[in-house]
Amino acid sequence: MKVTTKLSLGMKEYVFEVDENGEMDSLHKAIVLCDAPTKCDECGNDNPNMMHLITNKDKETNTYVNNHCDKCGANAKLGQYKAGGFFWHKFVKYVKPSETQA
Repeated sequence: MKVTTKLSLGMKEYVFEVDENGEMDSLHKAIVLCDAPTKCDECGNDNPNMMHLITNKDKETNTYVNNHCDKCGANAKLGQYKAGGFFWHKFVKYVKPSETQA
């Protein structure tokens, strides 16, 4: 079943088209993708105009998608279930470990 959904964050509108074999799988993915968290757990920012999606890959070619809070720099990571499907983590602000720590 094909499902098209939209998500507005910041100055961008994201359009997702999901086409899975099972109807529930298509609905699940579309609903999660368009329901990104819009309140930062770190700074309390609840303005979706101050958020946007970012992505990166690591050295092992794993792909990461995050909802980024422009106010404090925290990210809410898009997680993936082993059985298929997605979920959003809470916003977490990365703090670089101090170079003086052993």
